[in-house]
Amino acid sequence: MRDDLKGLLKRHEAFWRGEGERALRQVTAHAPLREQGGIPLTDGGRAREGQYITPDLIDPRRFYGENGGAGSVISGDFMAGSAPPGLCWTEAILGCPVRVVTGGPWAEPFFEEGTDLGRLTADERWLKKLDAFVDFLVARAGGRHPVGQPLFRGPVDMMASALGHERMCVAFVESPEWADAFLEVCAEVFIEAARRRLDHTPPFEGGYISGYGIWAPGSVVRTQVDNATLLSPGVYRERVLPHDRRVIEAFDCPLIHLHSGCLHIVDDLLRVEALRAIQVSIDYPGGPLASEVMPIFRRVLREKPLIVTGPVTEAELRELEALDPPGRLCLRVEIVA
Repeated sequence: MRDDLKGLLKRHEAFWRGEGERALRQVTAHAPLREQGGIPLTDGGRAREGQYITPDLIDPRRFYGENGGAGSVISGDFMAGSAPPGLCWTEAILGCPVRVVTGGPWAEPFFEEGTDLGRLTADERWLKKLDAFVDFLVARAGGRHPVGQPLFRGPVDMMASALGHERMCVAFVESPEWADAFLEVCAEVFIEAARRRLDHTPPFEGGYISGYGIWAPGSVVRTQVDNATLLSPGVYRERVLPHDRRVIEAFDCPLIHLHSGCLHIVDDLLRVEALRAIQVSIDYPGGPLASEVMPIFRRVLREKPLIVTGPVTEAELRELEALDPPGRLCLRVEIVA
């Protein structure tokens, strides 16, 4: 077991350097997402549709069973670990109300364009609740497996949640200086939350685990830019990228999450030297599908490691497996008929 773990650590470290000998790979059957029954609450009940979630309503002990988590730290080409649940952490810490919609949490707008940004500060109640979840998982793991980052949405996604999607787009045009200042606050809040999570997380084998089961020899942080789909490449490059760059440069092994429908900003990201990897989720069935973005995947792999997740066909899997160089590639995909 110890030798197997050492070998896996070497493979993962080589992936971040872009020097692996073969791809990291996990292929499973595609299964549609199922309703999980609502967020568990401190009182033992479940959140109702439309209910607002506040820090006092949630307790980490309600989210997990009595066992110590992953039975084995090795799971094929990947490392098994645990992480806090996705609860709109960065948006909530920024100040967004969080409400249950179709069983899951959703951050709602709360800020008006042009409002004094001095009112915009990190919510210590949500930061302390994040601490509580991380501390609980660290104690539960007992050093047997790593504890990773929950889903943190990046600065432009935080802005879209706080203002609403339409008002965000208008702000970039009508109030560009204010929009830049708003994104600067979002970046500060993101970095504070990510550093706080890391401060409460002991390293595992001298490093940390990403949300994709890949260990790294340093601080791993995943950010994302889903709402860049609403922006032109020029607006993203001029208004948003400087703030994403600030987040990226604050950590050792940063990676960024994109969807296959948001690859118009890839060239700008490839020029960010500190960005260690790009992750792309395939937007199945709405597209673009994996076969449509394969040329972009080839372009990414010439510069940086690439993580591909989501549903693909057997033919698309064969195309993905033929991408070069394989040592920069991670596939965690699901086969659809």
